[in-house]
Amino acid sequence: MKRKRSDDDIHHILNELRDLYLSDNRPWIIGLSGGKDSSCVTQMVYYMLLELPKNERKKEVHVISADTLVESPLIERRIKDLLSDIEKAAKKNKLPIKVKLLKPKLDDSFWVNLIGRGYPSPNRWFRWCTDRLKIRPANRYIYEQVKKNGEVIIVLGARKSESASRAQIMGKYIIEDYNLRKHTDIKGAFVYTPIEDFSYKDVWSYLLQVSPPWGGNNRELVTFYRKADGECPLVISKDTPACGGSRFGCWTCTVVNRDRSVEGLIEDGETWLEPLLEFRNWLKVIRDDPSKRESIRKSDRKKKIKAEKLGKEFNQSEHRGHKIIGPFTFKTRHEILNKLLELQRQILKNHQIELISPEELKSIETIWIYEGDNISSLSDVVDISKEFVKMIDNSPLEKNHIDKKIFENIIQKHDLPIPLVEKLLIAENDLSSLSRRTGIYNRLEKVIEEHIITDYLGENDK
Repeated sequence: MKRKRSDDDIHHILNELRDLYLSDNRPWIIGLSGGKDSSCVTQMVYYMLLELPKNERKKEVHVISADTLVESPLIERRIKDLLSDIEKAAKKNKLPIKVKLLKPKLDDSFWVNLIGRGYPSPNRWFRWCTDRLKIRPANRYIYEQVKKNGEVIIVLGARKSESASRAQIMGKYIIEDYNLRKHTDIKGAFVYTPIEDFSYKDVWSYLLQVSPPWGGNNRELVTFYRKADGECPLVISKDTPACGGSRFGCWTCTVVNRDRSVEGLIEDGETWLEPLLEFRNWLKVIRDDPSKRESIRKSDRKKKIKAEKLGKEFNQSEHRGHKIIGPFTFKTRHEILNKLLELQRQILKNHQIELISPEELKSIETIWIYEGDNISSLSDVVDISKEFVKMIDNSPLEKNHIDKKIFENIIQKHDLPIPLVEKLLIAENDLSSLSRRTGIYNRLEKVIEEHIITDYLGENDK
């Protein structure tokens, strides 16, 4: 059994942090997830900076955290409060600390991909969410700092004792000085893990003996760990191991079998989270229901048409001996959105928490248009969403004010299908406010192509 860390060990790490900080001009980027390990490292770096003379605090230290937009509500609140406390304290102490809460781009958000594009709920084999919600936002920020400074050092709270896979990964790309490691994807970025040899007990021993320099204490963190088992670190590469079977993180996560985090919070009295847990469990169930999914993947649709036109046999993609089915059907996507909006209504009665944003709703509508959804059924969903969000009044579906007679004349003259013309008008209006409508022809072609493919497959599947 590892011995408990002594004050000398902590002093050694603080000295190492100081020496590395003063050794060059590379700014630091600390990944703060709000869990015990990243909190431990952030505290140590903060105390190290406090002990330095003011004239030696020259390098910027960036404290970044990821908001996936589907974080567990209580965790999201804790992270925002924590970052705010650090920022205020750093300003007061005149430390070169910059705080940044990172978010995924709208096109990468969970609901835009799950409801908009119909991506099936994530699982171990298709964990599309990690890259979009965590890796891309963090790496974009790191790239910006590398571009600005040439090189950066990323300081993480990773520990070898967390898992065998993590220990193996941490052994790669090592550089002699200060045990720095090259980032697996970003040239000019180096990873530093000062508490990599700490045990679970070492971390808690430090946190419970040393109060945060930005105020308060770490008892609240202990409470979180009693309610929720485990944590999700800041993810900066695909080599980072998964969070495991128990964690606190995204309330929508279907990669794990059970969300022990939310279950623990509910058992501890946070009963208002029960509808969120039920919704998450439902998302996990429908993922494996063939009736909720398209029969083939989007990438296989053109292949199927081409094979049939050439009189050849179409071989559907397989994984582990099973045919790969496609995304959620439009009917299922509508169902998910309706349930989510109803859940939002319930939550808003007592908690000011936004589960899905107006911008995401608009993006979902636009994707449905380009992917060939039926206009009438789509309008029904828009009507429902307008009840919840007033800002949705600017929906692309609301922008078409073409004269009815002109519309009918065009349809009759060219013998065009009404749904296709409606979608083309919406696609055109989607870019109508821009002075330079770059890519409009590509968008119109995509609408036409999607209509033809959907129409062809629909006829042949009857």
